Amino acid sequence: MNLIIDLSHEPCLILKQGKKEIASHQWAGLYQLSETLLLEIDKFLKKNKIKLEDIKEIKVIPSKDSMVSTRIAKAVALGLKV
Repeated sequence: MNLIIDLSHEPCLILKQGKKEIASHQWAGLYQLSETLLLEIDKFLKKNKIKLEDIKEIKVIPSKDSMVSTRIAKAVALGLKV
């Protein structure tokens, strides 16, 4: 199972199994990402009954508007992989 953090428009989390999209979650707050990203990931995984151990890969689709938000998302993705 893959987790995608998509920042290309509004922040969005996507769960994929192979090429099939299992679930997605979008919220407002690209510029508050440091405050909301971990909470939203936690809620999203709990809602879909997925454990962090089940996630094999985390990808980040960068934002065109905010380089800082992209760096925050990449740092969170690296931290969760450990």
